[in-house]
Amino acid sequence: MSKKAKALLLLSGGLDSSLVGAILKRENIDVTAIKFVTGLEYSVIKSELLDTKNEDPAKKITDKLGIPLRYVSLKDVYIDMLLNPKYGYGSAINPCLDCHILMFKTAKKIMEEEGFDFVATGEVQGQRPMSQKSQDLLNGLKESGLEGRLLRPLSAKLLPITIPEQEGLINRDNLYDISGRSRHKQMELAKEFGIEEYPEPAGAGCSIVDKGYARRYNELVAHNGKDIINMDVLQHLAIGRHIRLHKDIKLIVGRNRDENIGLSKRDTFEKNWVLLEPNYDKGPSAFLEVYNDVDNLGDFILRTANIIGYFSKEEADKLSITATYKDGKKEVVEIINKDSKNIEFEQIV
Repeated sequence: MSKKAKALLLLSGGLDSSLVGAILKRENIDVTAIKFVTGLEYSVIKSELLDTKNEDPAKKITDKLGIPLRYVSLKDVYIDMLLNPKYGYGSAINPCLDCHILMFKTAKKIMEEEGFDFVATGEVQGQRPMSQKSQDLLNGLKESGLEGRLLRPLSAKLLPITIPEQEGLINRDNLYDISGRSRHKQMELAKEFGIEEYPEPAGAGCSIVDKGYARRYNELVAHNGKDIINMDVLQHLAIGRHIRLHKDIKLIVGRNRDENIGLSKRDTFEKNWVLLEPNYDKGPSAFLEVYNDVDNLGDFILRTANIIGYFSKEEADKLSITATYKDGKKEVVEIINKDSKNIEFEQIV
């Protein structure tokens, strides 16, 4: 092989894409890794909303392999695709095939603009029921425009030969024929490459793969429609206890300190809202989302104060919360039914 190939690796930080990085390095490929960010990964939500920062597994593996890593945001285009997926959803609200196509199209643009020879992914045939069946892999390729230039080293021998293989940029004999959901072969390869740490597979850490998240999303859309959906709303669906108080009022109650902090960052919420924070130490914050005008909002704020009291661990007899309205007005509301069993509410999940 006279020319050293340049590959663009789509890296999640999971085992499969990490192995592909190691395989490409072994084959003397000049690799650049990119990690797409939709805004709905749990790691991103924790970082942006809750200020809890953990080292990205993708950064760990690229540091280990000596591969440059670049983050590419899809936030500006992701919501439109999520709301109207051409190929539908998986078991939750995960539009996996549409998401793959969006990522492939974005990668193709980068590949062509920056002179890469091909794009590589860690996809394994038959591993994921919606997006990694053989025909789905081929359909996604065709629609993305990457057909012939997308290499899947872990399942390459089970798929049509690609242009980089035909051109001698990588030796097909050194690629693999892995299929199905078992990870035994990948774990064996990890030992060979000295890859010791990798996360368990979980839908790339996407919140929208979670069925509980999907129930919250579907409940919200059923009551209030899709017009209210933005990235802020979608991220907040991933945290807190969600309680429907009225067809136009939903309550989110924090479950820990980080979620309480996250709920306080809601100034981008486009509809009316009220932030409720306890005037004591051992209690949750809450956020009241108001989607349309409600005549008796004060009654719902009092009810919310009592729900906050219900979830509080403070021993004092008299407790109060401060309600901060979207227009900046503040008021103190006393909790009157902290220990009452008559505080009726139903969590969405």
